[in-house]
Amino acid sequence: QMIFQDPLASLDPRMTVGEIIAEPLKALLPRMDRAERQQRVLRMMQQVGLLPAQINRYPHEFSGGQAQRIGIARALVVAPELVVCDEPVSALDVSIKSQVINLLLDLRAEHGLTYIFVAHDLATVRHIADRVMVLYMGRVMEITDRDALYARPLHPYTRLLLSAVPIPDPTLARQRRAAPAREELPSPLALPSGCAFRTRCPLADARCVAERPILREIDGRYVACHHAEAAGA
Repeated sequence: QMIFQDPLASLDPRMTVGEIIAEPLKALLPRMDRAERQQRVLRMMQQVGLLPAQINRYPHEFSGGQAQRIGIARALVVAPELVVCDEPVSALDVSIKSQVINLLLDLRAEHGLTYIFVAHDLATVRHIADRVMVLYMGRVMEITDRDALYARPLHPYTRLLLSAVPIPDPTLARQRRAAPAREELPSPLALPSGCAFRTRCPLADARCVAERPILREIDGRYVACHHAEAAGA
Protein backbone atom coordinates (compact mmCIF):
# COMPACT_ATOMS: atom_id res chain seq x y z
CA GLN A 1 0.00 0.00 0.00
CA MET A 2 0.99 3.62 -0.41
CA ILE A 3 0.63 6.95 1.37
CA PHE A 4 0.91 9.91 -0.99
CA GLN A 5 2.58 13.30 -0.70
CA ASP A 6 -0.41 15.58 -1.28
CA PRO A 7 -3.18 14.34 1.03
CA LEU A 8 -6.08 16.22 -0.57
CA ALA A 9 -5.04 15.55 -4.16
CA SER A 10 -4.82 11.81 -3.44
CA LEU A 11 -8.43 11.58 -2.22
CA ASP A 12 -11.41 11.36 -4.58
CA PRO A 13 -13.51 14.48 -3.85
CA ARG A 14 -16.69 12.67 -4.92
CA MET A 15 -16.35 9.96 -2.26
CA THR A 16 -17.03 10.11 1.46
CA VAL A 17 -14.37 9.24 4.02
CA GLY A 18 -16.01 5.87 4.61
CA GLU A 19 -16.05 5.07 0.89
CA ILE A 20 -12.41 6.13 0.47
CA ILE A 21 -11.15 3.95 3.31
CA ALA A 22 -13.36 1.03 2.25
CA GLU A 23 -12.21 1.09 -1.38
CA PRO A 24 -9.09 -1.11 -0.86
CA LEU A 25 -11.22 -3.64 1.02
CA LYS A 26 -13.63 -3.87 -1.91
CA ALA A 27 -10.77 -4.30 -4.35
CA LEU A 28 -8.59 -6.73 -2.39
CA LEU A 29 -11.14 -8.51 -0.17
CA PRO A 30 -14.28 -8.59 -2.34
CA ARG A 31 -15.91 -11.40 -0.33
CA MET A 32 -15.93 -9.38 2.90
CA ASP A 33 -19.54 -8.57 3.81
CA ARG A 34 -20.72 -5.00 4.17
CA ALA A 35 -21.11 -5.06 7.96
CA GLU A 36 -17.59 -6.36 8.53
CA ARG A 37 -16.21 -3.85 6.06
CA GLN A 38 -17.97 -1.02 7.90
CA GLN A 39 -16.55 -2.17 11.23
CA ARG A 40 -13.06 -2.40 9.76
CA VAL A 41 -13.36 1.15 8.42
CA LEU A 42 -14.61 2.54 11.75
CA ARG A 43 -11.85 0.77 13.67
CA MET A 44 -9.22 2.13 11.31
CA MET A 45 -10.63 5.65 11.59
CA GLN A 46 -10.35 5.44 15.36
CA GLN A 47 -6.73 4.25 15.16
CA VAL A 48 -5.68 7.26 13.06
CA GLY A 49 -7.56 9.78 15.22
CA LEU A 50 -10.71 10.34 13.14
CA LEU A 51 -14.20 10.38 14.66
CA PRO A 52 -16.91 7.88 13.63
CA ALA A 53 -19.24 10.84 13.02
CA GLN A 54 -16.92 11.96 10.20
CA ILE A 55 -17.48 8.83 8.13
CA ASN A 56 -19.96 10.49 5.74
CA ARG A 57 -18.02 13.70 5.23
CA TYR A 58 -16.10 14.59 2.07
CA PRO A 59 -12.36 15.38 1.71
CA HIS A 60 -12.86 19.13 1.25
CA GLU A 61 -14.30 19.31 4.78
CA PHE A 62 -10.95 18.29 6.33
CA SER A 63 -7.65 20.02 7.01
CA GLY A 64 -4.44 18.79 5.39
CA GLY A 65 -3.43 16.86 8.49
CA GLN A 66 -6.84 15.20 8.77
CA ALA A 67 -6.80 14.38 5.06
CA GLN A 68 -3.45 12.65 5.49
CA ARG A 69 -4.93 10.62 8.34
CA ILE A 70 -7.61 9.49 5.88
CA GLY A 71 -4.87 8.49 3.45
CA ILE A 72 -3.07 6.56 6.17
CA ALA A 73 -6.28 4.76 7.15
CA ARG A 74 -6.92 3.85 3.51
CA ALA A 75 -3.43 2.38 3.20
CA LEU A 76 -3.56 0.36 6.42
CA VAL A 77 -7.14 -0.89 6.36
CA VAL A 78 -6.12 -4.05 4.44
CA ALA A 79 -3.36 -4.84 6.99
CA PRO A 80 -0.36 -4.60 4.62
CA GLU A 81 3.14 -5.66 5.63
CA LEU A 82 4.86 -2.96 3.54
CA VAL A 83 3.79 0.67 3.10
CA VAL A 84 5.48 3.10 0.72
CA CYS A 85 5.34 6.62 2.19
CA ASP A 86 6.06 9.16 -0.54
CA GLU A 87 6.95 12.44 1.21
CA PRO A 88 3.84 12.01 3.42
CA VAL A 89 4.45 15.07 5.62
CA SER A 90 6.20 17.52 3.28
CA ALA A 91 2.95 19.34 2.43
CA LEU A 92 1.91 19.78 6.07
CA ASP A 93 2.52 22.57 8.59
CA VAL A 94 5.33 21.95 11.07
CA SER A 95 3.02 21.38 14.06
CA ILE A 96 0.85 18.94 12.11
CA LYS A 97 3.89 17.24 10.61
CA SER A 98 5.13 16.05 14.00
CA GLN A 99 1.69 14.67 14.88
CA VAL A 100 1.51 12.64 11.66
CA ILE A 101 5.07 11.33 12.08
CA ASN A 102 4.30 10.19 15.63
CA LEU A 103 1.10 8.56 14.37
CA LEU A 104 3.09 6.65 11.74
CA LEU A 105 5.56 5.49 14.39
CA ASP A 106 2.75 4.34 16.70
CA LEU A 107 1.03 2.46 13.87
CA ARG A 108 4.30 0.83 12.84
CA ALA A 109 4.79 -0.49 16.35
CA GLU A 110 1.16 -1.57 16.73
CA HIS A 111 0.84 -3.37 13.39
CA GLY A 112 4.42 -4.53 12.81
CA LEU A 113 4.69 -2.49 9.61
CA THR A 114 7.67 -1.86 7.38
CA TYR A 115 7.87 1.58 5.80
CA ILE A 116 9.78 2.67 2.74
CA PHE A 117 9.86 6.35 3.63
CA VAL A 118 10.80 8.72 0.81
CA ALA A 119 11.88 12.13 2.14
CA HIS A 120 14.25 15.04 1.60
CA ASP A 121 13.86 16.42 5.14
CA LEU A 122 16.80 14.88 7.00
CA ALA A 123 15.36 15.74 10.41
CA THR A 124 12.30 13.65 9.55
CA VAL A 125 14.50 10.83 8.27
CA ARG A 126 16.48 10.81 11.50
CA HIS A 127 13.28 10.61 13.54
CA ILE A 128 11.56 7.79 11.67
CA ALA A 129 14.16 5.66 9.86
CA ASP A 130 16.13 2.63 11.01
CA ARG A 131 18.19 2.34 7.83
CA VAL A 132 18.79 5.02 5.21
CA MET A 133 19.47 4.85 1.48
CA VAL A 134 20.89 8.08 0.04
CA LEU A 135 20.05 8.73 -3.63
CA TYR A 136 21.55 11.23 -6.04
CA MET A 137 20.16 11.60 -9.55
CA GLY A 138 18.43 8.24 -9.15
CA ARG A 139 21.60 6.40 -8.14
CA VAL A 140 22.34 4.87 -4.75
CA MET A 141 25.21 6.65 -3.02
CA GLU A 142 25.16 5.14 0.46
CA ILE A 143 23.20 2.61 2.55
CA THR A 144 23.65 2.34 6.29
CA ASP A 145 21.84 2.48 9.60
CA ARG A 146 20.57 5.85 10.73
CA ASP A 147 22.97 6.52 13.60
CA ALA A 148 26.08 5.65 11.57
CA LEU A 149 24.96 7.89 8.72
CA TYR A 150 24.58 10.95 10.91
CA ALA A 151 27.68 10.26 13.01
CA ARG A 152 30.10 9.52 10.15
CA PRO A 153 28.86 9.86 6.57
CA LEU A 154 31.20 8.19 4.08
CA HIS A 155 29.94 9.51 0.76
CA PRO A 156 30.79 13.13 -0.16
CA TYR A 157 27.18 13.72 -1.20
CA THR A 158 25.90 12.50 2.17
CA ARG A 159 28.31 14.89 3.88
CA LEU A 160 27.02 17.72 1.70
CA LEU A 161 23.41 16.91 2.61
CA LEU A 162 24.10 16.77 6.33
CA SER A 163 26.08 20.02 6.25
CA ALA A 164 22.93 21.76 4.99
CA VAL A 165 20.75 20.66 7.92
CA PRO A 166 19.87 23.73 10.03
CA ILE A 167 21.31 23.84 13.56
CA PRO A 168 19.16 25.79 16.08
CA ASP A 169 22.15 26.80 18.22
CA PRO A 170 23.89 29.72 16.41
CA THR A 171 27.19 29.04 18.21
CA LEU A 172 27.30 25.45 17.00
CA ALA A 173 26.17 26.54 13.55
CA ARG A 174 29.15 28.91 13.25
CA GLN A 175 31.53 26.16 14.35
CA ARG A 176 30.32 23.68 11.74
CA ARG A 177 32.29 23.63 8.53
CA ALA A 178 30.23 23.36 5.38
CA ALA A 179 31.12 20.42 3.16
CA PRO A 180 32.92 21.76 0.09
CA ALA A 181 31.16 21.23 -3.22
CA ARG A 182 31.43 22.47 -6.75
CA GLU A 183 28.23 23.81 -8.23
CA GLU A 184 28.23 21.99 -11.58
CA LEU A 185 24.82 20.36 -11.27
CA PRO A 186 24.31 17.83 -14.09
CA SER A 187 21.08 17.19 -15.93
CA PRO A 188 19.26 14.04 -14.76
CA LEU A 189 18.58 13.34 -18.45
CA ALA A 190 22.28 13.35 -19.33
CA LEU A 191 24.34 12.17 -16.38
CA PRO A 192 28.12 12.49 -16.64
CA SER A 193 30.31 9.48 -17.25
CA GLY A 194 31.60 7.59 -14.26
CA CYS A 195 30.29 8.88 -10.94
CA ALA A 196 27.10 10.95 -11.20
CA PHE A 197 28.29 13.19 -8.35
CA ARG A 198 31.76 13.89 -9.75
CA THR A 199 30.86 17.30 -11.21
CA ARG A 200 30.17 18.55 -7.67
CA CYS A 201 32.59 16.44 -5.66
CA PRO A 202 35.77 17.99 -4.19
CA LEU A 203 37.47 14.56 -4.26
CA ALA A 204 36.78 13.76 -7.92
CA ASP A 205 39.72 12.62 -10.04
CA ALA A 206 40.34 10.84 -13.34
CA ARG A 207 39.09 7.53 -11.99
CA CYS A 208 35.74 9.11 -11.08
CA VAL A 209 35.41 10.29 -14.70
CA ALA A 210 36.29 6.94 -16.24
CA GLU A 211 34.74 4.43 -13.85
CA ARG A 212 31.31 4.39 -12.25
CA PRO A 213 31.73 3.38 -8.60
CA ILE A 214 29.83 0.33 -7.41
CA LEU A 215 28.39 -0.19 -3.96
CA ARG A 216 31.03 -1.74 -1.75
CA GLU A 217 30.92 -2.69 1.90
CA ILE A 218 32.90 -0.61 4.36
CA ASP A 219 32.48 -1.17 8.11
CA GLY A 220 29.04 -2.74 7.75
CA ARG A 221 27.63 -0.14 5.36
CA TYR A 222 27.53 0.21 1.58
CA VAL A 223 29.03 3.16 -0.29
CA ALA A 224 29.35 3.93 -4.01
CA CYS A 225 32.51 6.05 -3.93
CA HIS A 226 36.13 5.45 -4.94
CA HIS A 227 37.26 7.74 -2.11
CA ALA A 228 34.85 6.77 0.67
CA GLU A 229 37.62 6.23 3.21
CA ALA A 230 38.99 9.73 2.60
CA ALA A 231 35.52 11.29 2.64
CA GLY A 232 34.73 9.78 6.03
CA ALA A 233 38.07 10.62 7.61
